[in-house]
Amino acid sequence: MADPITIIGLISGIITFVEFGLKITSGAKSIRHSLHGTTADVADLNRNLTGIIGDLQRWNDLLKERKSRGAKLSYNESRMVEMIAQCEKLQTEVRKAIQTLAMRAEARSKTVESMRVATRTFLKADKIRALESQLNDLADRIQRGVENETRDRDRDSSIMASLAEIKGYREKMGVIGGSKLDEILEDIRHSAKQIRQDSEMRAATQLAQLTSLKTKLEVLQQERDVCTRQNKVLRGLYFPEIRRRWIQIRDADRRSNEWIYDSRQTSFVSWLESKREGDGLFYITGRAGSGKSTLMKFAYEDQRTTRSLEKWAGTMKLYTASYYFWNQGTEMQKSAVGLFQSLLYQILKSAPDLILSVCQGHLDHELWELEDLKNVFKQIARRTEVDAKFCFFIDGLDEYDGEEKDIINLLRELSVSRHIKICTSSRPGRQYERFLQSYNRKFDIAHFTKGDMRRYISAHLQASDNWRRLVQSEPGCQDIINEISARAGGVWLWVSLVTDDIVREAEKNETVATLRKIVDEFPDELHEYFERMIKMIPKIHREEMAQTFLVTVEELQPLPLYAFALLEEERRNSDYAVSAPIMTMPEAEIEVEYPALRDRIRNRCSDLLIVDDEPHPVFLRYSVDFLHRTVRDFLRDYDGKLRIWLKTEFDPLVSLSRICLALLKMLPVTSLRDRESANRVIGLTDELLYYAREIEKRSNAQEDTPLVPLLDELDLVNSRHAKGISNHWTHVRDSPAQRGLDGYSEGGRCNFLALAVQARLVKYVRAKLREDPRKIQKGGRPLLDYALRPRRITPISMPYHSTRADPSVDVDMVRLLLSHGASPNQPVFLNGGRSVWACFLLSIQVAHRRDGSETSPTSQSLNNAWYQACDELIQAGARADCLADTGGEDVSASAILRGVFGEGRASVLEQAMKAKEEEAQQSSGSCIIM
Repeated sequence: MADPITIIGLISGIITFVEFGLKITSGAKSIRHSLHGTTADVADLNRNLTGIIGDLQRWNDLLKERKSRGAKLSYNESRMVEMIAQCEKLQTEVRKAIQTLAMRAEARSKTVESMRVATRTFLKADKIRALESQLNDLADRIQRGVENETRDRDRDSSIMASLAEIKGYREKMGVIGGSKLDEILEDIRHSAKQIRQDSEMRAATQLAQLTSLKTKLEVLQQERDVCTRQNKVLRGLYFPEIRRRWIQIRDADRRSNEWIYDSRQTSFVSWLESKREGDGLFYITGRAGSGKSTLMKFAYEDQRTTRSLEKWAGTMKLYTASYYFWNQGTEMQKSAVGLFQSLLYQILKSAPDLILSVCQGHLDHELWELEDLKNVFKQIARRTEVDAKFCFFIDGLDEYDGEEKDIINLLRELSVSRHIKICTSSRPGRQYERFLQSYNRKFDIAHFTKGDMRRYISAHLQASDNWRRLVQSEPGCQDIINEISARAGGVWLWVSLVTDDIVREAEKNETVATLRKIVDEFPDELHEYFERMIKMIPKIHREEMAQTFLVTVEELQPLPLYAFALLEEERRNSDYAVSAPIMTMPEAEIEVEYPALRDRIRNRCSDLLIVDDEPHPVFLRYSVDFLHRTVRDFLRDYDGKLRIWLKTEFDPLVSLSRICLALLKMLPVTSLRDRESANRVIGLTDELLYYAREIEKRSNAQEDTPLVPLLDELDLVNSRHAKGISNHWTHVRDSPAQRGLDGYSEGGRCNFLALAVQARLVKYVRAKLREDPRKIQKGGRPLLDYALRPRRITPISMPYHSTRADPSVDVDMVRLLLSHGASPNQPVFLNGGRSVWACFLLSIQVAHRRDGSETSPTSQSLNNAWYQACDELIQAGARADCLADTGGEDVSASAILRGVFGEGRASVLEQAMKAKEEEAQQSSGSCIIM
C-alpha cells in the first residue's frame, strides 16, 4: 500500500494536467483572447505544462521508491500509475494544441493573424477533438479512481487506511470532535460522482468541478496533517498509568455519598454553581482510608455535578478533568509533571482544535517537562478566556511526592484564570491546609459517612447466606452493624477490613458471639491491625515476608509480579543478575508461573500486598502494590521489627538493583532509536542508579561499593541493546534544554563513567579511577563538569525519599575528581571554551534565579553544597577572571558569587580566590628567580 500523501499528490497532479489540457482544447477562443497571441504567452503555457509534468514525475518517483522498499500497490493505485504514463504521452499533443493557438508576433495585422489561427484551428479540429476526448476519458478515470480511493470499505486504499488509523486512535482515546475528515470525504465523493454522472455538462462547468475536486483533495490532505499532528501531541501527553489510580478506586455503593448534593448538609452544589469572584476552590478533608478518593471519583462522574457546572458556565464551553495522586504508584502518579500532563491530556482530548496553537513549539520526540506543561496550560487559559470554563478534581494532595509548600504553588498555577474551579482532597494536618481553608468552602468527610457505612456493612454481610440465617435467629446481629459504624471514625478501610473478617468467619458457621468478639477485639488503629496480620503469617515464611516488605517499601514504583520470582532466584544465587544471559524473555514463557507467584505472595504477605491486573509501566503484566497507602506508612515505621526476622544479611536496595539489571537483560528492545524502547531502557537504568546511590549514602564513606561488577554489567547490557548506534548508549538520552548561558552538549563523547559521576556514585567512580587513573581524562565534557552540572533528562524522577534536603551537587565527588588531577580551569570546548569553573558559576546563577526561595530546606542544602564546591574549586586554583570575555556587569565570578551566596559569604570566597592567585604568582616568581 502506498503512502497516502503520495497518492493524494498523484491524484491532484493528474487533475491539474487534465484541467490544463481541457482549457487548451475547449477554450480556444477565450485562451487566444487572453494570450494576445504572443510567442511569450505560448512559452509561458509550455513552461506551465513542463512544471505540471515535472510534479507528476516527482510523485511517481516517490511511489517507485516506496515500491522498491517493499510497499505493494493496490489495483486502484496501479491504475493511477498508468494514468501518469498517459499524461506524459498526451503532453506532446497538448503542446501541439498550444502551438496551434499561437499568433505570430511579427504579423502586421492582428485581424488577419486571428483569421489565420482560426483557419488553422479549424483544419486541426479533428485532432483537437480527439485530444479533448482522451482528456475527458482521463478525467473520467481519475474521478472513478477518486471514488474508489475514498470508499468506506476499501481496505486497499492507502488514503482510507491512513484516515481509519487516525480516526481509530481518536475513538480509542475518546477524542471529542476537532476533525472534519468525514465531512470532507463525503464532499469529495459527491463531487467525483457528480462530475461523472453529468457527462453533458458545459466545458466551463466541468473545469470548475475538476478544480473544486482538486481543492477538496488538498483540503483533505491538510486536515489529515492537522489530525495526525493532534494525535501525536495527545500520544505524547498520554502515559500508561493515566487512569490506573482511577480504576483502582472502588465505585461508591448505591445511595452512598448522596449527601454531598444535599444543600442542607454541604455547600458543594452552591459552590459548583457559584459565579462569585474568588470562589474557585473546594476542599474535602478526612483521615487515611476515609473514602475521600471514592467520593471524589463519585462527584466527578455524577451528572448532577455536570449540570451544576453548566449553570456556572452558562453559554461558555465547559471542560472537566481529574487527577488522583497516588504515592505508592509510579512517578507520573505522584508528581507535578503527572498532574499537569494528565489534565492537559484530558483538556486537549476534549478540545483538539487548541492543540496546534498551544503546542506548536513542542517536538514529537521530546519528553514533556514541567515548565513546558505549565506554559501550555497558561496558553489554554489565555486563549479560552472568553469562551470556556474549567473544573478540575484533584484527589490526594497529601500523596504528592514533593515539598508540602509546593502544593500551594501548584494550586496557584492551576488557578491562572477566574474561569477555573478546583475541587481537591487531602488528609488533615498539612502545611498547605491553611491556604485551602482560607477559601471557606470545605468539609470533613467523617461528619457524613456513618449512614453510608451502615448501609455498606449491611449489604456486604447480607451477601453471606450464613449471615442471613443468623439475622433471622439472632437479634444481636444489628448491634454488630451499629458497633462497626460507631467505631469506624469515618475510616472506610477499617470498615472494609473488619466486615471482611466477619464474613469470612460467618462462612465458617461461627456464632454471633464469635462475630461480636471479632469486632470487640479489632484494633481501633489500622497499624495495630496490620501488625496483627503480620504476626498471623506462619513463622516458616517470616524471613521471606520481611525481605518482600523491605523491598516493596524501598521500590521507586510498583514492581512487576515476575520481580518476586527474581527475588526468589537471588536466595539461591546472589550473582544471578550478573551471570544471566542477555536474552529477551517473552511473557508467554513466564506467565505459567504467575498463579503460583500470586499464591506465594499472599502466603507471605497476607492481604497487605495486592496483585494489580493492569500492565506494568516498563513491561510484563501485573504490578504488585500495597493494599492502601497506610500499609506502606506502617511498614516504614515497622522496619526494625521486620529486620529481626532476617537470618542472613539482606539489603533491599541491592536486591532492587539486581532486579533492575535482570529486567534490563530480559527487556524486548527493537532499537534504541525507538523512543519507547529507549525510555524503557533509560528508565530502568536510572532506577538502578538511584538504588546504587542510596546504597552508597547509607554505608560508611570509606567502604567500597558492592555494586562494581553489577554496574559494569549494566554498561555492557545497554551497549548490547544499543547495537547499530554509532555513539555510546548514553547518547540516546535527550540533553537538558539550555537555560540562558547554561548550555549542555556532549559532542558524542559521553560514556558510562560520566553517567556514574552524574548519578553521584562516588564509590564506584573511586573504584574505576583506582583501577585506571587515566580515565580521569575524557574527551568532550570533562568529568568534573558532570559532577558540578549533573542535570540529566530521565523518564522517571528520583525522589531521594531518604532525605528531602538532598542536594544535586555531591561535594565528595568534586573532591575525588580534584584529587585525581581534574582542573577547574580546564576549558569545555563544547561550551565556547569556557572553563569548568565558569560553566559551574553560570549554572548556579541560572538555577538560583529560576528556583528562587532560599528559605526551603532543599534550597538551603543545595546552596550550601554549591558553596562548599566553590571553596574546593578555589583551593584547586579556580581563576577569578574566568568570565572576563562573557560581558555584562552581572556575569563575572564576583557578581555571581554575591548574587547566589550574599555579600558576607561571597567575600570569604573572593578573599580565598585572591589569596590563591597571589600564592600562585609568588610561586611563579620564585621559579623565575631560581
